[in-house]
Amino acid sequence: MPQHRRLEPQAPWAEVVATREDWDAAAPQLLTTMLGHLLLIRAFEEYVLDLAKAGLVHGPAHSSIGQEGGAVGSILPLAAGDTVNGSHRGHHQFLAKALAYVEPKGIDPTRDFSPEVREVLLRTLAEICGLDRGFAHGRGGSMHLRWKEAGAIGTNAIVGGGVPFAAGSAWAHRQAGTGAVAVTYLGDGAANIGSTLETLNLAAAWRLPLCFFVENNRYAVSTTVEEATGEPRLSARGPGFGVVSWKVDGMDVLAVHLAMWEALAHLRAGNGPALIEADVYRYFHQNGPFPGSAFGYRTREEEQEWRARDPIKQLSGHLARRGLLSPSGLEAAARRANDLMADLGDTLLEPLPGGQPGQRRIRPEEWPDPGFAHVGVRGDLGEFVDARQADRVTFTGKLAEQRFVDAVAGVMARRMSQDASIVVLGEDVHRLNGGTNGAVAAAWMKAFLALLQDPVRILA
Repeated sequence: MPQHRRLEPQAPWAEVVATREDWDAAAPQLLTTMLGHLLLIRAFEEYVLDLAKAGLVHGPAHSSIGQEGGAVGSILPLAAGDTVNGSHRGHHQFLAKALAYVEPKGIDPTRDFSPEVREVLLRTLAEICGLDRGFAHGRGGSMHLRWKEAGAIGTNAIVGGGVPFAAGSAWAHRQAGTGAVAVTYLGDGAANIGSTLETLNLAAAWRLPLCFFVENNRYAVSTTVEEATGEPRLSARGPGFGVVSWKVDGMDVLAVHLAMWEALAHLRAGNGPALIEADVYRYFHQNGPFPGSAFGYRTREEEQEWRARDPIKQLSGHLARRGLLSPSGLEAAARRANDLMADLGDTLLEPLPGGQPGQRRIRPEEWPDPGFAHVGVRGDLGEFVDARQADRVTFTGKLAEQRFVDAVAGVMARRMSQDASIVVLGEDVHRLNGGTNGAVAAAWMKAFLALLQDPVRILA
C-alpha cells in the first residue's frame, strides 16, 4: 500500500473579507472618493447603454454595470506611474484609472465635478461613439481605450489578448527601475485562455511586478464558470504557477481595496506576481441594454439577488451608518453624476432634423476627418516610400556568399550597435552559444566589437 503525503502549494492563497471594523476604520475621504468614482462610472455606463439603444454607439457596448466595485477598489491604491490594461469590458477600469490620474487627491461627490473630470468623461464618451475628440480620435471605440499619460495602456477586444502586453509593461517597469507595477484585468473566460496561462507562468518565472485581476462575473456570454472548468474558484490558478493569490467579494469595494493593498506590498517588494479573483456580476447581457434573463440563460431571481448586493448600495449604507453622507445627500450625488452625463451628451448630440421628438444624432462637427483614418497606423508601408532599395543588378556594394545564420547575426549586430535599448529574450539565448546555431551570440560579439571602435559611445 503506497504512502500518501499531502502536498501544499508554495504560494499562499487566501480570501479577504472586510469586517465592520474595517469599514469603521476606513478614512472618510477614501469612502467618499470611492462613491464619487462608482457614481460617475455607473452614470457613464447607463448613458452609454441609452446611446446604444438609440443606435448612436457604432459597435458593441459591453457595459460593466454591477462590476464597478472591482475596478474602483483595485485602482485607487495605484500610483500614477502604475499601468493597467483590460479586455472588451473595460470602461470601468479605464475610467477609474483616468479619474484617479486627474484627481489624485480624490473626488468629492457632494461638490460639482472638476473640469478635468468632465474632460475625461467627455473624451471617453466621444471615443466610444467614434468621434474626433476621443482619446484615439474615435478609432479605438468601446473596446480599445487607451490613455498613455494616465497609465491606461489599452483595452483589448480579444479575450485574454491584453494579458501578455501587461507582462511586457511589468517587465519594462522592472528594467527601468521605476518601482511601478502593472495590473491586467481579465474575466472568467480569459482565465482559461492559453495566453493567460502562459503569461502566468512567465511572470512567475521572471518574478514580474504584475497583478492578474480576475473579474469572475460567472458568465462567459451565457456559459457559466462551473460549466467551463472543474475549479470555478479561479484564484486557484495562481498557486499552481507559484503565484500568491487572493479571493475577494468584488461587490464589496472596501474588501477589494484591502486585498489590492496586500497584493501591492507583495509586488513592490520584488516578490513576483500576484493574482486577485473578485466575484462580481454584470447586470446586463454580454453587450447591449438587456439583462441576461431576457435571453433565458439566467433567472430574474438570480439577478435580483446580486443587485441587492450592489457595490454602490453597500458603500452608501456604510456612509449613512457612519453619518458621513445622508440619504438625501446620496441622492443628490447620484443626480449630480447623471446631470453631468446629460450635459456631456448635449455637447456631442443634437436633435435629429425632421425626426421624432427626442430623436438625436451626432453633431456633424464631432465626426473625425476621414483622412486621419490611417495616420500613425503601423504596417501601411508608408514608412518605406523614400527608403533605398537594391537588388543584385542595382546593388553597388560588395557581394559575398555567407551562411543564412551569419546574415541574421549581422543584421542583429548592426541594430544592437546602433540602439542600446534592444534586449534579446528567449530560450537558450543565454547558453548554447546564444540559441539556434549561435546567431544571437555572434550578433552580440559583432555589436560589442563595433562598440569597441567607438569610445565615445562606450563612455556614454
